[in-house]
Amino acid sequence: MSTTVDLAHIQGLSGFLEERIIGQGHVIPRVVPIVQNGELGLSDPGRPKGTFLFLGPTGVGKTETTLLLTEYIFGDVQKHCIRLDMSEYQNQESLQLLLGQNETSRGNIGRFYDRAEGRGFLLFDEIEKAHPRVLDIFLQVLDAGRITVASGETLNLCNFYIVATSNIGADALMELKNSPMATVERFIEDLAAAELRPEVLARFNVRCVFQKLGYDSQKRIATIMLNKELKLLRTKGYDLKAGEGVLEIMVANGVEPRLGVRRMRTTVETFCREALRNALLAGQKTNGTLVAQHGRLVIHS
Repeated sequence: MSTTVDLAHIQGLSGFLEERIIGQGHVIPRVVPIVQNGELGLSDPGRPKGTFLFLGPTGVGKTETTLLLTEYIFGDVQKHCIRLDMSEYQNQESLQLLLGQNETSRGNIGRFYDRAEGRGFLLFDEIEKAHPRVLDIFLQVLDAGRITVASGETLNLCNFYIVATSNIGADALMELKNSPMATVERFIEDLAAAELRPEVLARFNVRCVFQKLGYDSQKRIATIMLNKELKLLRTKGYDLKAGEGVLEIMVANGVEPRLGVRRMRTTVETFCREALRNALLAGQKTNGTLVAQHGRLVIHS
């Protein structure tokens, strides 16, 4: 084991995720051991450090979990999380976008690889939308931990964790919202097996089904987003706290049946800043309590 491994930091991964991943507690004990293996040098040296398939509807935490793992292990998410939207790679020509157009080009993957300094998380969003030739490249990544770009250079991906997400079965989940989690998992896994190639599914260390978020989880996420926004506003000199009806209005406007809580951050920012902007323009006090009033937020001093 490398002497540079911070054991206390690795041990703290579960606690870090438990505080931040809302409504998907079943995912944490499945992903943490794989990441800990990778950081302790226990993973196969000829393959990626860990491979994960996250299944479930939009806006329930699949991408957020990947970003949190990147933040904890590597620190700089912008630098060390390579995020590739597979909806941009739906035809064979898109391979040139990914791998480069000619012998002097390394494509998007080469550019992002350099930025990440050869280590981090490689996230393939909505893998079911990728062209079959792109999936062939993906198999190479999962199996051998490497990818060859148009310039002829082979990039070593063995210091990366590979995450693929999929929305397979998202619509059907609306009909299963009251079913036990075990039933939902079996259903989604069966759909994934029918739609994704067996050789793709077989190469993941872990497959996790993310469930739809209940109202309590939605409020907890709204609370986290709201606290972040109020903290930001305090750095600008505006001391505000949340009062009656604020969380309820955030959930009502920040959650959508097909998008989950994806719009929550934007909703929180929009409502809070509207209240502050109106107070500033009216020459009113900008410190006090945010309360819901006629479908929007106002500041009570």
